[in-house]
Amino acid sequence: MKKIIKKARRKFYYYGAFIASKIILFLPYRFSIDVISVVFGKAAYYFAVGARIKAKRNLKRCFPQKTKKEICVITKNIFINQAKNFFELANFPRIDSAFLRSISSIENSHLVKEGIKKGKGILFVSAHTGNWEITAAAVADMGVPVNVVAKKIYIDGLNDILVNYRTDKNVQVILRDAPDTGRKLLKALKKGEIIAMLIDQDTNVPGVFVDFFGKPAWTPSGLAVLALRTGAEVLVGIDQRIDKYGHKTVVSGPLTVEPSGNLDEDIVNLTQKASSVLEDHIRKYPEQWVWFHERWKTKKTGKR
Repeated sequence: MKKIIKKARRKFYYYGAFIASKIILFLPYRFSIDVISVVFGKAAYYFAVGARIKAKRNLKRCFPQKTKKEICVITKNIFINQAKNFFELANFPRIDSAFLRSISSIENSHLVKEGIKKGKGILFVSAHTGNWEITAAAVADMGVPVNVVAKKIYIDGLNDILVNYRTDKNVQVILRDAPDTGRKLLKALKKGEIIAMLIDQDTNVPGVFVDFFGKPAWTPSGLAVLALRTGAEVLVGIDQRIDKYGHKTVVSGPLTVEPSGNLDEDIVNLTQKASSVLEDHIRKYPEQWVWFHERWKTKKTGKR
C-alpha cells in the first residue's frame, strides 16, 4: 500500500509541475515573475510552516542583531525568491540568448576567459542564492562549455525536465551519484571546460568541516580535491537578483592556497576560502539564500 501511495504522490508532483510549467509559458514573462510568482511565494511563506520556522531559526542564529520584524521580512522574501526561481526556470524554453543577455550580466567575465586560456579547466564555486540556474546559462552563453554537478531528482520525469532545461542552454549535467562521475569530471577539465559545483549545503557526500557564519558546517570537499590534484583554476560565481527581473553573476578569484605538504589540510583551507566568499555574499543578500535548508545538521561528533 505504501508503494502505491508513494508512486501516486510522485505522479501527482510530476504532472502538477509539468502542467504548471506549460501554463506559465502562456503568461507574459514579466507578469509571471513580478506578480504571479510573488503571490505564490507569499502563499508558500504562510503554508510551508516547517520551512518557515527553519528559515527564521537559522536567520536568528546568524543575525542576532536583527529584529523579529526584520527576520520576518527576510523570510518572506526568501520564499518569494524561490518562487521567482521556479517561474524563471519554467520560462527557459522561451528564453533565447538575446533575452538572456537582456536580463542578466556577468561582472568580471574576463576572469572566466583568462581561466579558460590556461587550458586546465575551471572549477566554478557557487551557491543556492539568487537564481543559480541563470548563472550557469549566462556563463554558457559566453561560448564557454559549462558542466554542472547535480543530484538526480528522485522523480524521473521531473529530473528529465530539469536536465532538458539546462542542456537547452548549453549546460551539461554530470550526475553526482553516477558510477562514471569521476571520469566525466576529469575529462571535462582536460578539455578545458568549466565544472560548476554548489557547495553551500550539508549533503551526504565527502566533505570537511569549515566555519560558516561562525559555526562548523559540513561542506562538500570534491571541488577542492579536484583543484589541488589537477591544477584547475578555482573561480567563484554567484548570482545576485537585481531590480524586478534582472540578474548579475559576480565572478571573483582565482582562489588559491599555498601548498603545506599536507593534502588534507590544503583541502580544508581551500574549502574554507570558498565558503567564506559565499558567506560574505549571503550576508549582504540574505533574502536570496535558502535559509530553510538544515545547513548545520551534521555535528562534528556525528558519523557519516
